[in-house]
Amino acid sequence: MNIKQLEIFVTIAGTGSFSKGAEAACITQPTASQHIAALEESCGVRLLDRTGRGVMTTEAGKIMLVHARQVIKSLKEAQQAILQFRQADGVELCVGGSTIPGTYVLPKVIAALHATDPGIRVKVEIGDSSEVLAKLNDESIEMGIVGSATDDKCFTTETLGFDEILPVVWKGHPWCGRDAVQLDELIKEPILMRETGSGTSESVTAALRQHGITPDDLTVCATLPSSESIKQAVLAECGVAFISEMAVRGELQRGELVSIHLPGIAITRSFSLVHRKGRALSPAAVVFAGALRQLQL
Repeated sequence: MNIKQLEIFVTIAGTGSFSKGAEAACITQPTASQHIAALEESCGVRLLDRTGRGVMTTEAGKIMLVHARQVIKSLKEAQQAILQFRQADGVELCVGGSTIPGTYVLPKVIAALHATDPGIRVKVEIGDSSEVLAKLNDESIEMGIVGSATDDKCFTTETLGFDEILPVVWKGHPWCGRDAVQLDELIKEPILMRETGSGTSESVTAALRQHGITPDDLTVCATLPSSESIKQAVLAECGVAFISEMAVRGELQRGELVSIHLPGIAITRSFSLVHRKGRALSPAAVVFAGALRQLQL
């Protein structure tokens, strides 16, 4: 039994004639008869009867006709789905982003993509960098953008751009207006930190360790799960924090937050596009990655 036999069977049953069915299928009548004979042999029952009123389905043929139509319909739907997949049209692309790129970069990519390829629906999962890599690993997303480097050989990593992490205080803090703040002063000040696993947290910790300062040396007053919550806590005068320049650009321009200078401390981290090594990207993912590369990060 094969799809060609089913198609010819459905055509003959629909027209009620071997000759008309063969003509509709663009084959000769003897070829059509051969296909039906092979189908009946594989089923072990007669499917069509030749009568004075033309060709009619047997009781077994009626059952086969229902299922043959379903098979042909499913095949056409599968072909259409694959065509849409190849053309990146009407498909859903699942991507992940760590907090900063997920909040400040991915929306721009989606906007650009909507203008050029509106058939791609993007589903975004946001978490810290370790969570994004975990989602990649279990294949719940196809690609991710993270703010911390990974040496996991299961992933292919492409650097997209860079982000500066700034130490900031609220307007009116005693450090405002000073040319520099010393690291021993930072140690004594209440600090707001991101959770372990975030790219921001890893970058800040690595930079401070180069100056002999460990997380245990800091006066951490709160650990928060996102840059937005950290920013709001600084605005509420809870403590000093290290935050992505992307996240506080507006507040710095309006003077609501102030960046301070810590001598010798300059924290820059890269944003990377990550996907599973050895796995071909879907057409939609290829288009999405192209739009992402066009952004000026």
